[in-house]
Amino acid sequence: MSSAVKALGNQAKHLTKAEIEARAAAEAGVKPDREADLSKPIRGITGTAATYWRTIVARLEGVDLLDDLDKETLGIYCQMLARRDRLNKVCERLAGKLAELDKKQDDNLEDLEELYTNKLDSLCAKLSTLEKNIASYADRLGFSPQSRTRLAQKRAAAAAEEQDGDLFGE
Repeated sequence: MSSAVKALGNQAKHLTKAEIEARAAAEAGVKPDREADLSKPIRGITGTAATYWRTIVARLEGVDLLDDLDKETLGIYCQMLARRDRLNKVCERLAGKLAELDKKQDDNLEDLEELYTNKLDSLCAKLSTLEKNIASYADRLGFSPQSRTRLAQKRAAAAAEEQDGDLFGE
């Protein structure tokens, strides 16, 4: 099992000057040298998903995290966020209906209340699965602190290997 990923500032181990410089350079920008035009959402991203797209791209301003190959993954991520919002609204409405049924205390409404409860449980399970998928996509896109640090570690290791290869002028 691998050890926990830590940012350079949080590390206590002793690194050489070259390792520190390579790690700092990697943490400064963890993006390949490809330019991405993320100004417009990809085809199929509309409505709330497009709003999420624009918000995320605006928050990524000045951060070299995504490249052209990440557009489709970002699109899926935005669609999942929009789907989560819709499911949350449906869950809220069903919970409201259940609260109304509970207040009525009518014996004839027991079947209806059970139906709403089963639907609410099913929707909550779907919502939980969707939220796990959203967290997974966020990690893949580098939107979580741990994933950004992991990307920086990979770039630092690659930079250190390049420096080691030049040791004898080869």
